[in-house]
Amino acid sequence: MTAMNAAIIAVGSEMLGTQRVDTNSLSIAAALEKYAVALDRKSVIGDRQSDLVAELRFAARSAGLLIVTGGLGPTEDDMTREALAEAFGLKLEVDRSIIEHLEERFASRGMKMPKVNERQANVFAGQTMLPNRRGTAPGFHLQLVLEEAENPGQSALSSAAAAASAADGRAEKHVFVFPGVPHEMEGMVREYLEPWLAEVSRLSRYRRVLKIAGLGESAVEEKLAPYYVAHKEPLTILASQGQIELHLQADGEEVAARAEIARRELELAEIFGDRLFGFDDDTLEAVIGKMLIERSATVSTAESCTGGLLASRITDIAGSSAYFLGGAVCYTADSKMFLAGVDPQLIQEHGEVSEEVARDLAKGIRRRFKTTYGVGITGIAGPGGGSEAKPVGTVHIAVADSRTIEHRKLFWPMGRIRFKWFSTQSALDLLRLFMLKAGRVTGSERNPP
Repeated sequence: MTAMNAAIIAVGSEMLGTQRVDTNSLSIAAALEKYAVALDRKSVIGDRQSDLVAELRFAARSAGLLIVTGGLGPTEDDMTREALAEAFGLKLEVDRSIIEHLEERFASRGMKMPKVNERQANVFAGQTMLPNRRGTAPGFHLQLVLEEAENPGQSALSSAAAAASAADGRAEKHVFVFPGVPHEMEGMVREYLEPWLAEVSRLSRYRRVLKIAGLGESAVEEKLAPYYVAHKEPLTILASQGQIELHLQADGEEVAARAEIARRELELAEIFGDRLFGFDDDTLEAVIGKMLIERSATVSTAESCTGGLLASRITDIAGSSAYFLGGAVCYTADSKMFLAGVDPQLIQEHGEVSEEVARDLAKGIRRRFKTTYGVGITGIAGPGGGSEAKPVGTVHIAVADSRTIEHRKLFWPMGRIRFKWFSTQSALDLLRLFMLKAGRVTGSERNPP
């Protein structure tokens, strides 16, 4: 089979507003990627037949595979069948077996089928109807041969029939049509689309995501310069919530594709060293939890500007009670002194937002909870409260054990919610690097004085 490209059309005016999001396209895109099908276009079309007809014709001009979801219900605004018939010159006919099935389905629930549901028995003459085992609206697999003059684009298949079609100026297209209800659509994608893709495709796509902390997107790009010289394969860089993701992918037979990804992953690991903290679905809080367990170590937190978000993220991980012994939200000067034992003279001399106070927060909370590590955070989230010397966005973070304290001053000039997240991301990363530097902690040091 030659390379296949695809387009997705989600139908429904509700997805053009603020109340509903097109999640179906994500499920379909995941199935396409699994079989190395290039997705060239995604669109959302409202409940107007003329608009959908235009989009169907436009998408079919370049895509060998078209997946349409939504608009198969019984109401007047469900016009996907009619739009497909108009767009591609198809004929609709009534399938009495579908009406009988719907009547039985309603009867089993003690209900009489409304007359409008008969619309769902309209099927395409000469095409394949796909039963919907989770709902009332069937789907369809349409196999079309379109004139190249009107619908130029690559052939979807390398079969003899497709080759013959291409030879006389026509292109074969495949259109899968599914209902818009997510759990119905997902079931039909698994039952019909994925097996078809597995049959016609000789490729599979494999992916690996590398996650980097403590570097901005431009800094990552600079470090990648030698990698770009050595490799022409695509490498996607994504900035995401205080971290950078590097997306590797390879198409082909599994063993060879995974071996290629592993070689490139090793090169990237050498480039980024300790900045590389995890892979795929890893989060910093999960990585930290695993490291603490491996070291038989514990941690406690003293937070001011982040308001307990650091403790919340740490305890999002199942089993965190094995290493997180407690934390305190030290939002005022008095609470810093009372809860974490911060020296009042440090606050008086340096202010609550300072390196000295962050260090004392980390030391004090470690002593209070008798943990291996203590983390202290203090900063100015804004929008008010800043000064020329300490502008809004300033944050001081410290990590302490029984012997050492590490401090980091950062500047995150952004809204309060993002400021809090980025500050906790930095705190988790500092704790991670602190543990890497300190080496393994023995079980006897689990709860040091």
